[in-house]
Amino acid sequence: MALAPFAAAVHAPPRWVLNALTRLAVPRRYSEPLARRLSLARMLEAEAGMGLPRAFKLAGRILAEAPPHGTWRHESDNGAIALEVELPRFFSSYLARLSLARNHYGEKVRGRRPGRRGSAIERAKTYGFDLTLHDSALRRTREQRLAMLNDTMGTLQRLRGALR
Repeated sequence: MALAPFAAAVHAPPRWVLNALTRLAVPRRYSEPLARRLSLARMLEAEAGMGLPRAFKLAGRILAEAPPHGTWRHESDNGAIALEVELPRFFSSYLARLSLARNHYGEKVRGRRPGRRGSAIERAKTYGFDLTLHDSALRRTREQRLAMLNDTMGTLQRLRGALR
């Protein structure tokens, strides 16, 4: 996965993704599991107001512990504060963004485009060109072709003189 579809799956600008991966000291290998975790971390950062490193660590824990069709809940020791993540809602929005990223951003083909098949002469014959004049010119020697060119130049000069 390239940066643009990865950023679309995370629901963040590409610059944010690059800065976040640098801040988290995560290698820039754009994979679907990393996009899922970073997307959840971004949501935790925005909605719960926690710092990105802590949100990233918690996102890894949530995705590892909770079943994808359930809810993850964590309460403080005294029960005064609770954090609840509804994973079906998260996965619904994440998978919609991942689908958009995969369909909208096609993978770029690396390297040169494949060349045309066959020679130019064969393609011209297939297209319907009459190549008899070309073939006859190629059968002649270099001196014969130069003599033909000189004759043609002389004819053109006589025609130009006749027009004046």
